[in-house]
Amino acid sequence: MSEQTGNEWQSGDIPAFEAFFRQYERLVFKNAYLLTGTREEADDVLQEVFVSVWRARRTFDPGKGKLTTWLHRITANKCLEMNRKRRVKTTPLEGIDPPAIQTGDDVLVSRQEYEKLMEAMKTLDPKHRAVLVLRYFNDLSYEEIAHAVGIPLGTVKSRINNGLKMLRGQFQIREEGCPSGGEGL
Repeated sequence: MSEQTGNEWQSGDIPAFEAFFRQYERLVFKNAYLLTGTREEADDVLQEVFVSVWRARRTFDPGKGKLTTWLHRITANKCLEMNRKRRVKTTPLEGIDPPAIQTGDDVLVSRQEYEKLMEAMKTLDPKHRAVLVLRYFNDLSYEEIAHAVGIPLGTVKSRINNGLKMLRGQFQIREEGCPSGGEGL
């Protein structure tokens, strides 16, 4: 789906904002779910994000960045705020469908690997999880992540590197005795 190009939603046009919401609600919900781990919290974040977007609609400047990056930033900030308020250390990621995979035996292997990844993601703190979700589940560049999360580019690279090391460590712990040793990450 292409990014919204008209600015009717920014001027306060309710039907245009409803269309804007329908266009981006899945993106926001997916990220909120990946970052919070529950549908209930993701629903709360979804509502909070679009209330914030409505209130700040006039501040978005397409000349400064992509609309989706702006939405990623608001979503990540709302999720981190929720985590701080609730002091959640780990968050379940059950129920997230794995990406499209092949058929036959590959399905079983891929699903098992995906479930192991989701289990390992639960062990990450929200800062590392946020950058990994934006990078690997949303395919954002490092620069887009820096803008979305509001941190320097070097910090993004460091968090991604450290997050991947933590995940590799989790896979090595879980895969002891496995010939690959968790080298898949």
